[in-house]
Amino acid sequence: MPNPNSLAIGGFTHPSSAACAPEPMAGTWENVDTNTRGITVVNYIWECNDVILCPVGELCLNPPRTRIRVFGSCHPTDCDWGESVIQFHPDGNWRYARYDQGFAKRIVWLRMETNGQPTVVEDVDYQDHRTDRVTWYR
Repeated sequence: MPNPNSLAIGGFTHPSSAACAPEPMAGTWENVDTNTRGITVVNYIWECNDVILCPVGELCLNPPRTRIRVFGSCHPTDCDWGESVIQFHPDGNWRYARYDQGFAKRIVWLRMETNGQPTVVEDVDYQDHRTDRVTWYR
C-alpha cells in the first residue's frame, strides 16, 4: 500500500517536507476580560502546504493558508463570526482580516509583541448611525 506522505521519483521514495517556516502567531488567543462585550476568542489557523506538481508539469509552491476564526461576546454563548483570510501588512508586523457583518464592517488586526503575547485590535465601521470604534485587546 503506498504511503500518502511520500513522493515517488524515479523508483525511489522520498519523504515529503514542508516548504514554509513555522508561524509564531498560530494558536488560540482568549480574552482575559471575562466581562468583555467585544472579541472573546481568536483562533489563528495556519496550514503549511507542501510543494505540489503544477498542471504544466513544473514544481510550484502552494502557499500557506492562513486565516482566523473570531468569536464575539453574545449571550448565552459566544457568536461565531466565521473564518476570514489573513492579509499581511507591508510593515511585516501586523496581520489583519476583514469581516462584513452587514450592520458593521470590521477589521481585526493582530501582532505578536516582543514578550510573546499577541495584541488584537478591532476596528469597527458601523453602517448605521452608531459611532465607529477601535478597541485594543491584550
